[in-house]
Amino acid sequence: MLHSVRARLTMWYTAILALVLVIFGAVSYVLLAREIRAETDASLADTAHEFAAAFDPAEHTHGRDALLDFRYSDREILVLSPRAEVVMASKSRLGTVERKRIEAFVRAGGRGLHSIPGGEEGDGIRIIATPIDVLGTHYTVVVARALNEQADRLESAAHAVFFGIPVALLVAAAGGYLLARKSLAPVTVMSMKARQIGAETLDERIETGNERDELGFLAVTLNGLLERLQGSFESQRRFMADASHELRTPIAIIQGEADVALGRRDRSAADYRESIEVMQRAARKLTRIVQNLFLLARGDAGRYPMSMSRFYLGEIVADCVRGMRSVAQSRGVTITCSTAEDMVIVADEELIHRLVLNLVENAVKFTPEGGKVHVSLASEGESYAIRVADTGHGIPPSEQERIFERFYRGDRVRPTNAGGAGLGLPIARWIAEVHGGELRLDHSGPEGSEFVAVLPAEAVSS
Repeated sequence: MLHSVRARLTMWYTAILALVLVIFGAVSYVLLAREIRAETDASLADTAHEFAAAFDPAEHTHGRDALLDFRYSDREILVLSPRAEVVMASKSRLGTVERKRIEAFVRAGGRGLHSIPGGEEGDGIRIIATPIDVLGTHYTVVVARALNEQADRLESAAHAVFFGIPVALLVAAAGGYLLARKSLAPVTVMSMKARQIGAETLDERIETGNERDELGFLAVTLNGLLERLQGSFESQRRFMADASHELRTPIAIIQGEADVALGRRDRSAADYRESIEVMQRAARKLTRIVQNLFLLARGDAGRYPMSMSRFYLGEIVADCVRGMRSVAQSRGVTITCSTAEDMVIVADEELIHRLVLNLVENAVKFTPEGGKVHVSLASEGESYAIRVADTGHGIPPSEQERIFERFYRGDRVRPTNAGGAGLGLPIARWIAEVHGGELRLDHSGPEGSEFVAVLPAEAVSS
């Protein structure tokens, strides 16, 4: 029961309401008691002053005591002599104990308001003692009023509080539970819907009610999470399929050449050497694919160890161009470079070298025979821009948004001898981004393409 949010909300709501009602009831009871006592005291004071103003000791001898009963039926009036002896009294409703305590109070010089405890069955009385001076004689007028009525009123109020608070709490608890149940019903629906969504149903979404309230915002947030999960899941599934395809080709070549080499015993040394060279090329390609996959996996997990150092970026660019010159010449491509020598950068030298080499290698692969590739390095504010331009056939507009996807290859414009696994540009972009920079396709068309890598001079690994 306590594991339910509805139950916990109801309990907290009921407990807080109970605390509020108890405090309110107690304060109300105290204020009511004070108000009743103040009313009683004011009434006693008015009666005492009124009687003292009209008091005449001679009337006691003419039988006027009955009038006191008629005029003041809810209170008693006593007139005490200087010796604290009763010389005049209304029809007595006071017990012997109360009267003796009043006389003792007056005899002790008591004046003003005072409470007299009652007997065994009484609730006590409230008196006011007012001294008066008549013809040189000192009298004391005492007006007494029983506290039974006051006690009854307070008892009625206490009963109302004691019985009203539990009833109010029961009603509030039931209403609070129903309200919490109704308010949290959409959460239950969301939970059931989310439980039904699996790998094959990631395209389903949670129904959104009022998007402006908290539950609607939660539904929108969960739908956004599902959308991102769907995109990530589809990307990973496509990645695994493409990776399996790319790995299968060199493995099949190695397996096939090994079977051929071992299947015939009359092969010459040259034949064996040729088979081994084929397997070596396939193994190198396989090794490079695995290394690229490992690099991307560590980069995605944020666990690639960055080794930051200070070096000249121009030297890295020039070294990559020199390393690709022989490949470019074998393809009939002219490669040129223009850099400055005083451009110092703080970055991971190995990763930057790989970024530039991937861009240059990609440009050489997609440039037809007789074409040109130009690599330049320039300063742009506090960043450096590495531009790699080629005179290839360009990238169709429909494919320009996908060239940075892993394993994507534009086969319609790819030369038959281009090779590769479609990981060069994704790795280059990741290297640029992990250094706080960016890699983008600046423009592409029939006259060629140009890629731009922007790197901050003081790169900070992300």
